[in-house]
Amino acid sequence: MWRYCAVISLVGTFAGCVQYHAAPLEPEHSADEFAARRLTEVQLRDEILRLMPQTAAAWPPREWDRGELLAVALTQNPQLAVARAQVGAARSHEITAAEAPNPDLILQSEYARHDSHPWLYGVSLNWLLRSSERRRLDRDIARLDTGNARLQLMDQAWAVRSALAAALSDWESGRRSLSLLARLAVAQDRLIAVEERRVHAGEDAPSELLTSERARIQIEQQEAELREQVGAAQAAAARALGMPPQALDGVTFVWPDWGEPPPVDEDTRRETRDQALLSRADLGQAMVTYAAAEAKLQLSVARQYPQLVLSPGYYWDHGIAKFPFDVGFTLPLNRNKGEIAEARAGRELAGQRMLALQADIYGAIVAAERAEHIARASADAAERQLEAVLRQKRTADLGFSLGAADAEDQVVAEILAMRAELDVVQMRAQLQNSRNNLEDVLHAPLSGPELALAKSMSSIVAGAGS
Repeated sequence: MWRYCAVISLVGTFAGCVQYHAAPLEPEHSADEFAARRLTEVQLRDEILRLMPQTAAAWPPREWDRGELLAVALTQNPQLAVARAQVGAARSHEITAAEAPNPDLILQSEYARHDSHPWLYGVSLNWLLRSSERRRLDRDIARLDTGNARLQLMDQAWAVRSALAAALSDWESGRRSLSLLARLAVAQDRLIAVEERRVHAGEDAPSELLTSERARIQIEQQEAELREQVGAAQAAAARALGMPPQALDGVTFVWPDWGEPPPVDEDTRRETRDQALLSRADLGQAMVTYAAAEAKLQLSVARQYPQLVLSPGYYWDHGIAKFPFDVGFTLPLNRNKGEIAEARAGRELAGQRMLALQADIYGAIVAAERAEHIARASADAAERQLEAVLRQKRTADLGFSLGAADAEDQVVAEILAMRAELDVVQMRAQLQNSRNNLEDVLHAPLSGPELALAKSMSSIVAGAGS
């Protein structure tokens, strides 16, 4: 009967085992699939609507804004997929932490030739019994690890957002500068034509024409550099979106308030500043790490007490049935002092790291706010300079129409106005970069269509648990 019970127990145990299913990688297929990604996919529309229900029903959009592109990045970026998988791995560890340790099964046999009952058969178990306190602490540590993985996912999501915003800003700056340079090149050609006529007429020295031609060459060089920068910005935006660069060819992107971010009222600044100082994702990771160190210290203290090991068994000892029941204890004679000391030091280290990170965040916020203030003042100064140059241009146009100025004066005034516009674009780019940096430090958008998406940021961890 005992044999039958043992066989049935073993069969039941192995019958419930999980079967292995192979899942080989196919690099060629995955590379082709990635190269075929486009913003026009219908499946992508459903994922964007899940994050931004207010998105227009027309698909694909004629114009993409920052919020819609960020929604694409949050669902398609490969690094976020890795972070979600890390959350899944951490959640799987919770299952392991909640399980009781498996017992050790020992089978024994012995043969005595001259005995009337020559055989001895035996089976015994070694069963480690963890205390309820230790089981609770193991589960708590596993849950904290899962929370840390989710915070890493949120931090990675913000890193993707920051990279996308920087790339889109550079893209927009390059496009506007290229448009102005094209107009400037036309005006410079007109100036060269005017000066050629004056040089041929003997009114100007050939050096004047040479200076204008050099300026025209510099414009061509600037255009080439800007095209390279625009291409790099487009590639960086595609990388943040989780798309191949060709997926953005022909895509119309709009950023109406680029270079002119609206000022933020003091109440909003104070609220976002306090939120960053208390619950920014990386700060949350530091606090979870401290909580895990605290739990590990409690577990180390609990391990200074003996653990109970039960060893029940059954023996058929040469014709005699025996039922031994042994009880064992682990004896921490050193009172686990070394592990406790390490855990206590680890808790102190985690606490100091959290405080240092909080101080760094505070300093970075103040520096970013001051940088934005300076960039806004510089942009305003460039705007005033442009207004002065435009007044000078209007005066030159009026003088030319009245015959008081020649064509060269008019073209020169036009060129100066365009160069002033280029300076404004550069200052606006610096202002936008300073705003992007401030939002990056705060881990919160301060304006634009991303605000609507920020209200549903919890959806970022979709598929990775609540």
